[in-house]
Amino acid sequence: MTSLGPFLLGAPWALAALAALPIIWWILRATPPAPRHAELPSLQLLDGIEPQEETPARTPWWVWLIRTLAIAAAILGLSQPVYAPGAQTETVEGTGSLLIVVDNGWPSAPRWPDLVNAATATLDTGNRDAPVHLLLTAPQQFNPDPAERVSRADMGKRLTSLRPQAWAPDRADALRRLNDSGFKPDRIFWASDGLQGKDGQAFAAELSSFAPLTVYAAAPTGPIVISGIRSQTDSVSVTARRASTRGIATGYVSAMTIDGSALATAPLEFADGQIEAAAEFTIPAAALARVARFSVTGQQGAGTVWLWDSADRSRRVGLVDAGSTAQPLLSDMHYIRKALEPFATISEGSIENLVAASPDAIILSDIGQILPQDAELLHAWVEEGGALIRFAGPRLAAQGDDLLPVALRRSSRALGGALAWDEPQAMAAFPETSPFAGLPIPGDVRIKQQVLARPGPELASKTWARLADGSPLVTADMRGDGTLILFHTTAGPDWADLAYSGTFSQMLRRSIAAGRGESVGDAEGAYAPFLTLDGYGRLSAAGANAAPLKATDFATTEPSEAHPPGLYRGPAGSRALNAGAGKRPELIANWPISARLLGDAEARSLRLAGPLLTLAAVLLALDLFIALFVAGRLRRFGKGAAMACVVAGGALVAVPTPDAAAQPFQYELLPDGTYRRVDNNPQTIRLPSNGNATQKEIDAALEMRLAYVETPDRSLNARTRAGLFGLSNILRLRTSVEPADPHSVDLETDALELYPLIYLNIPDSMPPLSDTAIAHLNTYLRSGGALVIDTRAGGTIGTQTDVTRLETLLEGLDAPPLQTVGENHVLTRTFYLLDDFPGRYAQRNLWIEQAGDASAPRGDGVSRLIIGDADWASAWAVDEQGRDLYSVDGGAQQREMARRFGVNLVMYVLTGNYKDDQVHIPALLERLGNGDADEAPDESPVRLPTRIPDGGPQ
Repeated sequence: MTSLGPFLLGAPWALAALAALPIIWWILRATPPAPRHAELPSLQLLDGIEPQEETPARTPWWVWLIRTLAIAAAILGLSQPVYAPGAQTETVEGTGSLLIVVDNGWPSAPRWPDLVNAATATLDTGNRDAPVHLLLTAPQQFNPDPAERVSRADMGKRLTSLRPQAWAPDRADALRRLNDSGFKPDRIFWASDGLQGKDGQAFAAELSSFAPLTVYAAAPTGPIVISGIRSQTDSVSVTARRASTRGIATGYVSAMTIDGSALATAPLEFADGQIEAAAEFTIPAAALARVARFSVTGQQGAGTVWLWDSADRSRRVGLVDAGSTAQPLLSDMHYIRKALEPFATISEGSIENLVAASPDAIILSDIGQILPQDAELLHAWVEEGGALIRFAGPRLAAQGDDLLPVALRRSSRALGGALAWDEPQAMAAFPETSPFAGLPIPGDVRIKQQVLARPGPELASKTWARLADGSPLVTADMRGDGTLILFHTTAGPDWADLAYSGTFSQMLRRSIAAGRGESVGDAEGAYAPFLTLDGYGRLSAAGANAAPLKATDFATTEPSEAHPPGLYRGPAGSRALNAGAGKRPELIANWPISARLLGDAEARSLRLAGPLLTLAAVLLALDLFIALFVAGRLRRFGKGAAMACVVAGGALVAVPTPDAAAQPFQYELLPDGTYRRVDNNPQTIRLPSNGNATQKEIDAALEMRLAYVETPDRSLNARTRAGLFGLSNILRLRTSVEPADPHSVDLETDALELYPLIYLNIPDSMPPLSDTAIAHLNTYLRSGGALVIDTRAGGTIGTQTDVTRLETLLEGLDAPPLQTVGENHVLTRTFYLLDDFPGRYAQRNLWIEQAGDASAPRGDGVSRLIIGDADWASAWAVDEQGRDLYSVDGGAQQREMARRFGVNLVMYVLTGNYKDDQVHIPALLERLGNGDADEAPDESPVRLPTRIPDGGPQ
């Protein structure tokens, strides 16, 4: 190429045509010959008429200027000019062979386009016929041979197709390959990442000793590497580093899920002279458990991505909750979730769905009765390697199964299966053979109740944790390839304080790992890659070249082509190999004296042939348009041409640019701290008209109503319906609860969860409920529903409620131990103040769920199972006119008290234990006053209504 200052000309002889510009200019502005004059007598009629159009005597200056510029641009374009301020073609060595060295490791990714442009620009320098060679510094199995001679056209294509690798460059290996090739270049161009790495200065010195060296160092700016993280239960500190310490720099780090959804962003702030900064994430543990990687926002490169492996989190755990979800913060599962959130991905559902998902562990909280079909699924899942973790409670104490590591001592349903001490017990040191060995023993944890294991010769070997008196606290047993684990106390604070300690979370974590057969450490085995990063930091499936990595070598292995950065699976779950772990990037401070350093402007080149020829074409098109317009040829197009121009212009404006294109989705923050992806362009999908929901279910969902179980006794069904109909009327007249007419439900087919209260009137002869009905009832009770069972056997004088018949009728129901309602129970004051719960019969016991501790009711304090024999439905029953249908032993007064109990019962089920919340008493007393404590109280008697229009006493 011919150099002309900062310009290089590929066809310099084309500029000779510029000499013809004066001749062309003279031709364009030449005046046409004067017309010959001829006198016609008839032309005298046109004297005094001004012509509307005139032909100029000379070509307008702006027309010939446009034509001259078009010809000049075409001539310059044909000379193939290149703007290359860094070109040096006047030296002798510029005509020899050229070696292009490219740093193609992950540090080059942030400025990879600049490096490729600089390497491509150097192809425009020197002799066009001189050979070009390529040397890449990132080691690969099939790196190009530096001695291979490539044409400049092919080299340009090869450079354009290059991509940065996910591992760091190895310049010592590149020098070995250059020496082994025996190639001696005449000049060298090094497109460098500008970082010292292991041997940056020595590499530059070696290159300068081969041949004259030109360097373009495209050092990345801002944070270029995440070197480590520190995590806590609900916070993470991400450490990032930069190469230059000059000035103040800022950046952002995003916490992302495995699929790339951003959950949170934290700022990075580098002070002047500081090379390291930390991004602090304080986000809910539920959101933190979903984080799979951290990435520097707006910065490409494998070093700017940190993968978070299962060494800290990411266990898949399924939860089957047996408690009420009406107040989830008071349930045992709430404490299990909080303990699992720092390291596990939690899913909830039925046993069938969880077994199908095959998580690392399934946790059952106080489930005493497991359906036969679910028990079979759990048996098979555990034997295939699953970890089943169970927690004790009143239900498990009353009834158990064979999915337990040890046999338990049984007790009656009413008394429960817990052992209570005068003094709560502390935890003993963990056995050396236990997976919990090494964990600290919290000194303030006390166990108040537990279920006891039956003594046996294998009990000691199955015990993972003990109390101070030697009784087992945690036991485990192998079943096939899996493990059964039992905590002999509750997961919540009802029986123990363990849930309040940090040791509880660690015990769960180790139980899951040990239950799956995974070692707490990873001294043995190998890790196979399954997700890897490319040079830009994008996550994808592992390629064929990625090889497994020994567990013992994991901590010391540097990323390479055989072991790229990414996630590896092995004996202790998943492990991450991060490209930036422990890295401290530094700029190359001292370059060889003989090396020529190019700046950003010098390293770039711009080929001007295309733009100049395009300018010439545009100017010629403009000249043609002007000529047609002046000649009047454009008038025939009229409005059609104008409309076409408007449509074309509007189309250009309407086409969005890539930067302005709207994102197809955004993220919405949910109350639990997680994010949900929301489509910005939602589509309305019309529901099918023949859906699965019946009209009965739709009515129950739209209006609150009570329900009763349909039994084989039709007359009893009619009585129960009349009773709930009368109770609904009382509720509408006396309270703010306005239930619709009651529904009858089939336990096997109907959606029970739509009804807050279901009434079961036991007929004289009724077969046991089917397994399907029992399963639906168990699900209903666990989800917060209330089941009222009335045996109607209270008419026998001198007897107490007999529940032995229910044991056969409701066999399989996961019912807790029961107790009678005490004098101060919330049922006695939810709406009316009561001291008895009469129905058709008075002075009968009312049985409810027994609390784990008499002073601390479980859950929200609401019993989901209520059993009696007072025949309440008969006392509530009325016809369509509101007339009482059945007699009551105590007359109108007892019927009124039965109605009041019905109101209390419904309010108790709907509102829970708010009447027990004594903290509101001062505020309520203040609101009952006149607002001024100094005023004298109003001592006028309270006037009661004389008539109650709802059947009450008058």
